[in-house]
Amino acid sequence: MSFDRILFAPVLKAEGWTSIDLQQNNILDALKQYHPYLPVEVLNLPERWAHRRMVRRFLKDVYYPQLIREKVRGKKTILHISDHSYGHLCKAHVPNVINCNDLHHHVHPDLPPLALWRWRQRVAALRKAARVLTVSEHLADEVREYLKLPASQVCALPGGIDVEVFNTSPTSLAEAAVALPEVAALRDEYFLIANIGTNIARKNLPTVIRALQQLVQVKRLPVKLVKAGPPLKSSIHELLIQELGLGDSIVDLGLVPPEKVAALCHLSHVLSFASFYEGFGRPTLEAQACSLPCVLADASCMREIGGAGALYHEPLSVDDLTDKLESCFTNQKLRDTLIAQGLQNVERYSWQIYSDQLKRVYSEVSQF
Repeated sequence: MSFDRILFAPVLKAEGWTSIDLQQNNILDALKQYHPYLPVEVLNLPERWAHRRMVRRFLKDVYYPQLIREKVRGKKTILHISDHSYGHLCKAHVPNVINCNDLHHHVHPDLPPLALWRWRQRVAALRKAARVLTVSEHLADEVREYLKLPASQVCALPGGIDVEVFNTSPTSLAEAAVALPEVAALRDEYFLIANIGTNIARKNLPTVIRALQQLVQVKRLPVKLVKAGPPLKSSIHELLIQELGLGDSIVDLGLVPPEKVAALCHLSHVLSFASFYEGFGRPTLEAQACSLPCVLADASCMREIGGAGALYHEPLSVDDLTDKLESCFTNQKLRDTLIAQGLQNVERYSWQIYSDQLKRVYSEVSQF
């Protein structure tokens, strides 16, 4: 090795970015498990007052770059930045690699003008990275297009899932019933649609809610939508749910640990993931690993990640989504096919493959 260490720069925990925190842990655990000889040091950040916006901004913009400059002094270091929203850290040390998890605010911007400008300034600094590591080929193409980067500077490096939690075994259903008895009690009487994630605009939840209305009130099917994540009935979608009279057809689990997300996948009949835009879309693979058929929006990277183990609908078409969901309830042959192809699809992704490729990237950039 022509470097003394890898300095891993995480995001502040106070950001509250659960998926990024999980990904950081996955990357570090994979390196420790599969390449334990790699010298990795994780930067520790002061979090005591970081929940305050101005303190967080100071830590990100002033303290963090200076900390990196001090840490790399006198050592051959590769800086690994864990998220594109901290892209400004690329200016603190070269060589560096950075994970890009999405370009949502380039493709579908929904931030206020000043916040959008700040975000784009940080992301523009990715041009100083030796390698930009994207979570899908689709995102790699977007990075090249929006940031005007050469192909050699961008590397698609999709991660995996926690196979200790998300898997299928003969006892999966029984274990899931113990973990989520309130959902298990519904399974024999209702078709259950799982939805996993936040309630932000790009998740396209109004289309899911209107499809639920079609299934329940027009097609007269016994269906409930079970949501893991911030509650749906107390979100910005509350008025739509009340207007359509769907309060009794939605079950909010709230924020639950991965083990209960896996239990939801085992107990449900289909996953609806109608997002307009994802960099990767981990819930698809988690559902497939638990033998749950998926219905995904035909948008961004969804086909790339979901493969043949999913059905795809026009993102804004309520009728198309309704028909695809109904077919997953009523067509057993289709269900069996989607389950088998989903399990096969998941095998393409693993943290061991990721860590092997990341090690190769480190070796390449150490020559810079």
